[in-house]
Amino acid sequence: KAGTWYEDGIDWAVENSIIYGYGDGLFGPDDYMTREQLALILYRFARFYNIDIDKTNSLSSFSDAGSISVWASDAMKWAVGSGLIAGKENGILDPGGKATRAELALILMRFLLGL
Repeated sequence: KAGTWYEDGIDWAVENSIIYGYGDGLFGPDDYMTREQLALILYRFARFYNIDIDKTNSLSSFSDAGSISVWASDAMKWAVGSGLIAGKENGILDPGGKATRAELALILMRFLLGL
């Protein structure tokens, strides 16, 4: 919505191909973020700022690797390969799971320390 506190941030991210929303101009700023959505945003942010995105890892060791969305596959390989995202208990990656505040804080810390 125009005039919201996050309008400028969303506008910048759209203009710089960091986010695209759900399509048809819909974004869902109050929706929870999944782990694969978070990985994709950081991946595109890194690419925009010419941060190395070549360090990737196979996801075959995770039992739920097949549930990663096609649009998030490269980003998840990069996030795991660069150490931003690790698996959870029972060898799962949980790509569609909610990114908790604690996970977000840890992933952002790893991202910033890796710069």
